[in-house]
Amino acid sequence: MGSNSQSIIPVMSRLVWQISKDFRNTPSTCGVYQYWAGDSLLYIGKAVNIKARLSSHTQNAKLDAKEAAIVAGDTIRYTLCDTEFKALILESELIRTLKPPHNRTWKDDKSYLYIVIDLSDPFPRPYFARAHDLPAGRQDSEKLKLFGPFPNAKIAEEVLSAIRRLIPFCMAKKIGKRPCFYSRIGLCSPCPSGHYKGPSLVKKQYHHQILQVIRILEGKVKPVIKDLTLQMKHASEIQDFETALSLRTKIEHFNHFITTHSFTDRHFSYNNSAEKLAVLENTLRSTIHDLPSLHRIECYDASNSAMFDSVVSMTVMTNGLLDKGQYRRFKIKNPLAISDFDRLGEAITRRLKNKAWSRPDLIVIDGGIPQLRRLQPILDQQQNPPLYLGLAKHPDRIIVPAPVVPNLLAASSEHLGLQLLQQLCDEAHRFANSYRQILEKKRTRI
Repeated sequence: MGSNSQSIIPVMSRLVWQISKDFRNTPSTCGVYQYWAGDSLLYIGKAVNIKARLSSHTQNAKLDAKEAAIVAGDTIRYTLCDTEFKALILESELIRTLKPPHNRTWKDDKSYLYIVIDLSDPFPRPYFARAHDLPAGRQDSEKLKLFGPFPNAKIAEEVLSAIRRLIPFCMAKKIGKRPCFYSRIGLCSPCPSGHYKGPSLVKKQYHHQILQVIRILEGKVKPVIKDLTLQMKHASEIQDFETALSLRTKIEHFNHFITTHSFTDRHFSYNNSAEKLAVLENTLRSTIHDLPSLHRIECYDASNSAMFDSVVSMTVMTNGLLDKGQYRRFKIKNPLAISDFDRLGEAITRRLKNKAWSRPDLIVIDGGIPQLRRLQPILDQQQNPPLYLGLAKHPDRIIVPAPVVPNLLAASSEHLGLQLLQQLCDEAHRFANSYRQILEKKRTRI
């Protein structure tokens, strides 16, 4: 192999790479791709739609010399990721480790951002630092915890902000004599300011919370959530309902964050879609005994603006991965379709008439029992209709149609099958709103 071979082995050994000679044979799913010329690695990139991104490289190569040098390779390798966040992290790790000649960010330390926690401080406070700003001679110290690198400041800030809403901590550069503003809104508690020379109990509590923050940044999320859940139950048992409600809200918000951003251990699997899909299938088989393999799942969501620009989106998962090349959008044609029920009905009717599209193994409706009852007559008219279910919210639960009363499948926010459906429904909501906004701009353009 070429000069890159020795450094490639440790990074790539836990990844499954597919090889293609033509970008047109690549999938429309999320992942990381590489251009190779023989045994030499040329370029690494990430994409939410690999096929579309590679097509863009090919088109840009006609006008740009750098792009032409990238696509001059004879082989494309790609690996799938189940979220864009994981693709970002993997791309950064591979670029930093393998240093492809046509990637420039690895040459500039300023492009990498770390979260730093210094445990030698009596009140450790997480802060951001670039690689060249890290304390010299202490990077291997057990007391100095480094997390990253993160692809950009926005992601690092989102991660730390989400953790802080769950477990409060201080981020002030200097500690004062009075509690800071953030202590008033619950983001800094106990606040080091005013307690720096205070009782050791305060320092012990703060240090425990920082260790919880470190566990989350190391990917050990479940033990932290379990500990907070036990605290919530204890507060409820002693009738401290205000504390119990506050903890429940924090846990729900944080679970939503890690579901949508998929922030876990740095050594996580970049694609655990198969595991999530298997959990979903096993859960549904408790009520649907002849459930087929869910190769293709479609989700529908409606959006409108003050009775104008009514649209419905269709998002697709293929083998548990978002397949953006299969997304479709429907502009509602019937002027009498004044409710989301009617709009969803029209869109699904039109979709089922289209035999050129692959048949869905499962249809998911972003809604509950009313939406399912409205759509049931439409699906019952089909010969061998596809399976369908609803995803209701507050709390999130899966609703499976039944002959008399629908079955409600409650699932915790940690349930991998529920997370899969939530990801698909969130994408349907985003896709519907983006299309509606396009139509709204066209309609209101003067």
